[in-house]
Amino acid sequence: MAKQSILIKAPIETVFNTIVDFESYPQFLPEIKMAKLDWCEDRQIEVSFKINLIKEISYTLKIELDKPQGVYWQLKRGDLMKMNEGSWELKAKGDSSTEATYTIDVTFGLWVPKAITEALVEKNLPQTLKRFKKRAEFMTRM
Repeated sequence: MAKQSILIKAPIETVFNTIVDFESYPQFLPEIKMAKLDWCEDRQIEVSFKINLIKEISYTLKIELDKPQGVYWQLKRGDLMKMNEGSWELKAKGDSSTEATYTIDVTFGLWVPKAITEALVEKNLPQTLKRFKKRAEFMTRM
């Protein structure tokens, strides 16, 4: 499991809306080739992704929205993943900024050693947070 926080100079609603705009992920997250909203009902949604890490991986997440404080997910199905659980937890700060904490726990199939999975997550996590920060701050200026 990996967990990291970042301070984003944007209101909590803007950060939340950036996180849940899944279909725009390919615009600012280069490893994501496709994100598609499959199903939506109240606070529950399902989103399918195609990402390119070592190879192209397809998976679907079942996501629960707790607007604007959090987004929580778990793997519904995936071709190479055995588990993908995580969350975004958001806390509004007094100066119109937001503390965003990202947590993820991923396990791939037998052919991917745990050390490689951990290295991928730890390498990608800081970059992912910086890209979300940049995107949310950009959306605040629009």
